[in-house]
Amino acid sequence: MPKPEFRFKRFTIRQDRCALKVGTDGVLFGAWVNYTDAQRILDIGTGTGVLALIAAQRNDTAWIDAVEIDDASAEQATENAAASPWPDRVRVHRMDVRRMTATEPYDLIICNPPYYAGYSTSPDERIGLAKHSGELLFPELIDAVDRLLAPEGKLAVIVPLNREMEFLMEARRVALLPLRRCSVRYVAHRPPKRVLLELSRSGGAVEEATLTVEATGPFDYTPEYRALISDLMLNF
Repeated sequence: MPKPEFRFKRFTIRQDRCALKVGTDGVLFGAWVNYTDAQRILDIGTGTGVLALIAAQRNDTAWIDAVEIDDASAEQATENAAASPWPDRVRVHRMDVRRMTATEPYDLIICNPPYYAGYSTSPDERIGLAKHSGELLFPELIDAVDRLLAPEGKLAVIVPLNREMEFLMEARRVALLPLRRCSVRYVAHRPPKRVLLELSRSGGAVEEATLTVEATGPFDYTPEYRALISDLMLNF
């Protein structure tokens, strides 16, 4: 059972009231994103607030807006941001990103989206919204990004490998093209299951990479994974 509190080196996530808890996907994705030169960052579907706080740690000048549709999760993410070292730079908004407007566009949008379309949905309605595309579908996410992203801005997401082409087709519809791509294996002897993507409207030669989390089994983390998250996680 997930713990009610998840401690990082520089901040703590309280998650007992959040629909989804801190997991490997969110941590490795947050650590992989390139935050350089982004002064305005948007985290869509922030959940616990973990991605917004990783962004604040990795970029010490950016302003970060985090949006969350679930009331309890938004409330707890707000508390997590307030208790962090960056309360003045991270703002959590309880809202539906499909209805969001912004006075200024964002340099970077990050999202760990709900992506299990076609799978059995969770009996817990809140988890279903957070995890199973019950609310935010890929086309709706892309439409929101197209509306909110600066012309030279970047979008970073994590999606299942078997839905990568579906996501890229939607992104191409608004001229968002991949710049970086990293396929993720959770254990070395198993096939990749996730893909990390960075896209922009300019596109270019795609920087390809792979990442393996565990070499042989639980807690046998690879050097590459340890290096990626060493500034974030305790005991790394």
